[in-house]
Amino acid sequence: MLATSPLPIITALTPALYSNASSMFELPIQEPVIVFCITLLVILIVPFVFAKFKLPGIIGLILSGMILGGSGFNILNSSGSIELLGNVGLMYLMFLAGLELDMNTFVQNRNKNLVFGFLTFIIPFAIGYWACRHIFNYSSLPSLLISSMFSTQTLIAYPIVSRLRLTKTEPVGIAIGGTIITDTIVLLLLILIIALHNGESSSSYWLTLFGSIAAYLFFIVYIFPKITRWFFKNTATDLIAQYVFVLSMVFLAGTLAKLINLEPIIGAFMAGIVLNRQIPHASTLMSRIEFIGNAIFIPIFLLYVGMLIDLKAFVSGWESLRLSAILILLGISSKWMAAYITQKIFIYKTIERQLIFGLSTAHAAATIAIILIGYQMGIVDINVLNATVVVIFASCVVSAIVTEQTAKKIVLRQAPSQYKAEKSERLLLPVSNPFNVQPLIEFANHINSHSKRTPLYILNVAKDEKGISHEIRKKTEEISVTTEIPTEFIVRMDINISSGIIRACKEITASKIIMGWSGNYSTREWLFGSILESVLRDSRQPVYVVSLKNSPHSIRSIEVIVPPLAEFEPNFKEWLNTIQILSKQSGAKIEFNLLYNNTESFTNALVALGFKHKYDIEQVSNWHTMLNTLTPKTDNSLIVIIAARKGSISHSSRVELIPRIASKQLKGKDFVIIYPAQPETTRTDSRAFFAGIGQSSIEEEH
Repeated sequence: MLATSPLPIITALTPALYSNASSMFELPIQEPVIVFCITLLVILIVPFVFAKFKLPGIIGLILSGMILGGSGFNILNSSGSIELLGNVGLMYLMFLAGLELDMNTFVQNRNKNLVFGFLTFIIPFAIGYWACRHIFNYSSLPSLLISSMFSTQTLIAYPIVSRLRLTKTEPVGIAIGGTIITDTIVLLLLILIIALHNGESSSSYWLTLFGSIAAYLFFIVYIFPKITRWFFKNTATDLIAQYVFVLSMVFLAGTLAKLINLEPIIGAFMAGIVLNRQIPHASTLMSRIEFIGNAIFIPIFLLYVGMLIDLKAFVSGWESLRLSAILILLGISSKWMAAYITQKIFIYKTIERQLIFGLSTAHAAATIAIILIGYQMGIVDINVLNATVVVIFASCVVSAIVTEQTAKKIVLRQAPSQYKAEKSERLLLPVSNPFNVQPLIEFANHINSHSKRTPLYILNVAKDEKGISHEIRKKTEEISVTTEIPTEFIVRMDINISSGIIRACKEITASKIIMGWSGNYSTREWLFGSILESVLRDSRQPVYVVSLKNSPHSIRSIEVIVPPLAEFEPNFKEWLNTIQILSKQSGAKIEFNLLYNNTESFTNALVALGFKHKYDIEQVSNWHTMLNTLTPKTDNSLIVIIAARKGSISHSSRVELIPRIASKQLKGKDFVIIYPAQPETTRTDSRAFFAGIGQSSIEEEH
């Protein structure tokens, strides 16, 4: 048989393939697979990009929806699957808002919570209603809806106070209690607004409605928990069934709410509050609920909101911008007034009032839910929906800035708590380059303050058995025999290096992590994060990033670059002790490089800790400028930079740039970057801050 050339077949199929592709990508795209693909890519990429520019991911997703929607490039249609998943995301958002509220904290200070909750509702509501009636000339229903938006609040800055260990303070408890009260009142008010919008005003209607609500609340509050306890008891090991059950309860609550003419989001919020005590915050089930919601449903909801926004109306007219400016001004000032009156009633300090204001000023979860419902029902127009997005962005930024600045001031006024050093040293040395084995082992041996008989754990992370480095194993054994330093070579199989390091760290209960670094900082690491960033995020142990070209024995001076306020950290003594041990082992002199205004505080801290080792102090007028001109004074100098993890007292935006600065200024030099221990690890995905109160699980130090 003669072979047939494929060219005529391809030529014949080309028009059909082109026609098929044209129909699939005809705007707006209708093909479900392509729609879902684009949606997932947006959810994946946009938060990464916005995080790098210090902008909230919530705004990025909404803006993406605006660009992809009908008022933008008309790539996706807001109806169909996007609309379905968007509404599911709205329900999920309100469910998490109820599920993550700390009811125990609310009960502890219930009287003060009631007062602040009432003030943080009524003051913004009254000011908002007056502005809507007299400035914007809205009718009663739009005024009621918009003013209720003023009263909502989301504790988007809660991870900041949790990182600084202020969650058990009274101002934080009151902010949480106020959130529960004001958001609940707003959702109840939404029932009234919807009823009035539907033209229901007869006494029989209201009697029927209140009777239905009473029966509904009885079923939700008393029957739901009993069903839940029974189900969890009989499916203790089936986590999939438990998750599907919880999701079913949420939408059952929404369905029952719809049957009595309530908005389903009210049912979802009530389900969250009722199931709050049934699902432990640190449980695997809770982790899965948050993970799936924050990964899929809620981001799609935000994308859907963006598609509903009229981008043309926003950029072509001044009405949305004017409305945004006034709403931002009134929304933030009214929350400040509520915090101010609360301060005067309970005789709080100014700094405590600032913390309450910072936590309670952000609008996110309930705000977007309420305004979206009002827009869909025709109560408010597109300009209000557009303005709400700007209000969310501005209020979240103000909340984060005020809370962080105030929380740090509160911590500085407290007596410094001291870090408890580990009773025994277990040093973990992750190695991927055989040339780093010897300098890392020598450095680790120099700072090992405990028994030299405890081995150094040399870690090799591999994806499979083929990835195990026998060269690193061989090098480790040779150095151990030559130097008589006990070592143990361990291997962990994992999908990436950082995950393997964290897993090994937990398994051997490491006290320190010592990592080698080439000094290079790539664009990929800037965008997606480096191995170091992942390790810092998921570990609490001190992390030493080491770049040594010479043996530690050759060190003659140690130049320590100390950031402002480092002496107020609870782990200050731990890294100071390491510097002292390193100096004794090598015979090197110590020089602390300090900010001029911070010198007295730092030296007082050294005296209080009984630091008797001889040292010099080099004062600088600008710590940031010193980093940019960083260079060792002699060839035998070791530069030690004290960094800080996100949320700690001495952390700043400049500290985050230390690896990048070191890669430029200290290339080919000997240096160590120390990230001190974090007594608590806050496990929160930055994408999840807008979900509920943004609360997170805390891993306490034992």
